[in-house]
Amino acid sequence: MPQTRDMSMEPSFESNSAAAASAEEASTRRVANRIIRALQHHLRLLHRAGPEFFVLGATGNVYTVTLATTPACTCPDPAAPCKHILFVLLRVLGLSLDEACVWRQTLRPCQVARLVVSPTYPEVLAGPRARERFHQLWSAQAAAAASRAEEKRRQEACAASSGRPIDGVACPVCLEEMAPPAGETLGGAAVAVPLLTCSTCRNSVHAECFARWKRVRVRRAATCVVCRARWRKPSREREQDQQQYMNLSAYMNEQNEVVDMQIEDGSLCAG
Repeated sequence: MPQTRDMSMEPSFESNSAAAASAEEASTRRVANRIIRALQHHLRLLHRAGPEFFVLGATGNVYTVTLATTPACTCPDPAAPCKHILFVLLRVLGLSLDEACVWRQTLRPCQVARLVVSPTYPEVLAGPRARERFHQLWSAQAAAAASRAEEKRRQEACAASSGRPIDGVACPVCLEEMAPPAGETLGGAAVAVPLLTCSTCRNSVHAECFARWKRVRVRRAATCVVCRARWRKPSREREQDQQQYMNLSAYMNEQNEVVDMQIEDGSLCAG
């Protein structure tokens, strides 16, 4: 007797199609909400350099939109495209809402090449005071970044020349030798255990052990395990701590009030 398939146990083509259509509709609705904000909110262009567009947000924060095959923005909204990307496409470069790339998360390389050289619509430019202040702060940030890079090179050179040798030296936390045993390799390469070095006494410690040491101290400031001097973060960590959004709210035109920004689709960015 031939066996019959129980079709009730298998997902129907209709249900799969309905689910796909529902997901596409939700995605379209999210993009449409962001398009409305990109068109209505008080966003202005401060500067553009190649594929980078510096956008003055509605709250005065400055975000960088980068046009690429996958456009990106430095705003906190994780969804793509965010309203700042849409602002660049629609209001700065004048794309039509009928263009498919406005609704997608990607651009073709030929589209990127065309958009990067497209002219800017002058009515979207920020006021002269805001643009002047942006260029002042931008130049200062570039100089500060160069200074931090030079400081990092100097510290690395200093560490290489004055750091204490670790051969045979035990970690002050776990008391295990910090240098890997001779001949110990992983995949043909010598095993490298992450170490941190105190900028005061030049003694080293396992990075993992120092992380445990900091957790034990709870809210107290981190100190060197050996000399108890206050622990200074590496240059890269200090640079990350200092990275904040530039804010030019004091230079926005007084007559251009911020639009009420009610978030309807879970967006994290109001600026």
